[in-house]
Amino acid sequence: MKDIWKKVSIFFLAMLIVSFSGCYNASKEKKEKTVAEQKENLVIWAYYETQAQRNGLNELVKNFNQSQNKYEVEWEYVPMTGFVKGLSSAYTENKLPDMAILDNPDTPSLIRLGMFEDITEQVKNWNLEEEYYQSILNTVKYEERYYGLPLNCNSTALFYNKHILEEAGVTPPSDWQELKEVAEKLTTKDRSGFLMCGMEGEQGAFQILPWILSAGGTVDAIDGLPWTETFEFFSELLKNGSMSANCINLTQTDVAREFNEGKTAMMQNGPWVLPMLKEAGTDYGIVSLPENGSPAAVLGGENITIIKGKNAEGSLVFLNYCMENEELFKFCKSASILPAKISAAKEMAAEDEDMKVFEEQMNYAVSRTSVPQWETIAQKLTNRMYSLVQEN
Repeated sequence: MKDIWKKVSIFFLAMLIVSFSGCYNASKEKKEKTVAEQKENLVIWAYYETQAQRNGLNELVKNFNQSQNKYEVEWEYVPMTGFVKGLSSAYTENKLPDMAILDNPDTPSLIRLGMFEDITEQVKNWNLEEEYYQSILNTVKYEERYYGLPLNCNSTALFYNKHILEEAGVTPPSDWQELKEVAEKLTTKDRSGFLMCGMEGEQGAFQILPWILSAGGTVDAIDGLPWTETFEFFSELLKNGSMSANCINLTQTDVAREFNEGKTAMMQNGPWVLPMLKEAGTDYGIVSLPENGSPAAVLGGENITIIKGKNAEGSLVFLNYCMENEELFKFCKSASILPAKISAAKEMAAEDEDMKVFEEQMNYAVSRTSVPQWETIAQKLTNRMYSLVQEN
């Protein structure tokens, strides 16, 4: 009988513990939910496509939310091709986010439209002119006022499949003639020798412009001989099949997929595709883009801006958190992009061999916003590439 009562007592004691534990967990969850509900909500729009970029932003947002009890940040995906139009539509419908992470060449025109908060006074002690690459910092300035902060930067380089080049007995090309010869040698029935993104919009224009600059073009003179030489070079690659005509339909991420699948031996792309290559186990190398007279690179990357009329105070707290070297470094490392902060970019290049080429190119990278009437030029660049494909 004693044994029975002993077992009954143990049973009820266990039930009491479970019940208490359940009440404690429920109370804890309720408390956490209440704290989250009490926070001011901040929304960011971003167009990040790759899993690495999304993971990096997810981690940044999570860490910020856990670092303080006043604001709760979340981010929403908006496709890059419709990002600016989406902001404009949201403006008329009063559905704007608090912040936007957007392509640096899109920033100046939206500043002029009055889309973003002037944060000059709030950041006057942040040493922006000394600590950030000037080329990307200029994209958030208008009439010596700041309307956002540079978040990260990049450029494009030549990626090559080491195994394919070694098997063919060739080395990575350093100039246009070598690229043409190597690409032709590496082209097979199932594989192009070289591939780039030539699609309509910023992605295609971003990839085409450095070739024109290397041929002698300047931000003030894109047309003329450099324009002619560049598109004649592309025409030759298309004509002999060294570059796929499908280039006008492929995003930069699509080009990386083709590279991983062995459908191209070399590609023009940026550091954001590195996680894809590593995950696929592709044996790749990276060198600067082949030259035609001089080295050239075009600045890529994103700025982070605060939408006028939204929660500027909370957004500035988030911006300040992002710009702390450690947080910016962790985000960019996860997303496989260079920080726009010079010290953090150099630290990353010292740690990661793959990032060295991109960090070195920042010394001469040209911003697209420095090209007069860039929006019109960008359209002309991709229109011409489309015409070439039809002609060949």
